[in-house]
Amino acid sequence: MAKTIEKVEITAEPKEERGFNFWTDKTPCWELSHCTNMVKAECPAVKYQFLPCWEIEGTYCKLDDYGADGKDTSICEVCRVYKTYGGGKPIQLKLLGRGINTSLKMLEKVAAG
Repeated sequence: MAKTIEKVEITAEPKEERGFNFWTDKTPCWELSHCTNMVKAECPAVKYQFLPCWEIEGTYCKLDDYGADGKDTSICEVCRVYKTYGGGKPIQLKLLGRGINTSLKMLEKVAAG
């Protein structure tokens, strides 16, 4: 009896489409939310413009002072940016491990070790 080996590719993040920008012909979330320059410098929504902000883990909006890890998208459901551009589709995180909180945890580990 022959066994079939199936290769499955699992990716933690989508491949960036060269030249594609989700925000083309739209007002970006950081402008609609009036983000400060400090926030824009750190937020992955600005860095990874090939995806909408609600599909990126660890955006500034998804973090709070109570220990949120940047994966909770419930704030997105009430956000005017998502309501304007999300098309009512269910929210699914597509870019993981590149967010603000993830970066801070990496820095804490380096500093401790």
